[in-house]
Amino acid sequence: MSEAKNKCQLDGCNRAASTRCFCCNKNVCTRHFTEHIDAVKAQIDPLANEINTMVEKIQGLTIEQITEPSFAELQQWRSDMHQLIDEIFSAKKKEMEDVIETNKNKFIEHIKQQSETIIKIQDDVKQLVEDGDATFEQIQLLKNQLASVETSLTNFGKDFLSVNTKVLNNELIKTASNLNKPSPEILREFLSFVIFLNKNTCDFNQNRIRYLDRLISPMEHHNQHQDLY
Repeated sequence: MSEAKNKCQLDGCNRAASTRCFCCNKNVCTRHFTEHIDAVKAQIDPLANEINTMVEKIQGLTIEQITEPSFAELQQWRSDMHQLIDEIFSAKKKEMEDVIETNKNKFIEHIKQQSETIIKIQDDVKQLVEDGDATFEQIQLLKNQLASVETSLTNFGKDFLSVNTKVLNNELIKTASNLNKPSPEILREFLSFVIFLNKNTCDFNQNRIRYLDRLISPMEHHNQHQDLY
């Protein structure tokens, strides 16, 4: 048997090449070409099934389905924040209890001092009542002493323990839709136009107005189209 001039280019095959296979981009023999055709045909049914599945998916798709992951993420964030707040609360409560324990003796000492002061004021008032000749200056002095005790108690309470809380706000979490953003092509075109105008400033205002009208019109048309749904 004479040796074939053009052999099949697949490894290990010595048969004569009969055609060009566009699947592997090689010259192949009839047998391998048939095998390649069969392999391609074998992909048709699975592909058709994938297409049918995709058709069903598109026809059954709803806004609720595509937004469910975002709502789920928001709900998870809520749960995580609740847990975090509980953890912070427990930690800060423990800190406050430790402060109270540390300053307990200072509290006892302060109450003792103020009690002594208020008892003295009581005694002075009793003496004035018994004497029956209290002056305006004496009454004002006792009032000032009483106010001083009140102020001392208030300031001690503030110094003894305080909590500085911060209010949560809407900036902690943001929502957005990429469908409402200008396309990269529009932004690139706008940037190129700005560069051009910077080099040709003589008609800047007039050209800018014409360009912006042309740029905004398709976007307005797109928004109007969205409003129909």
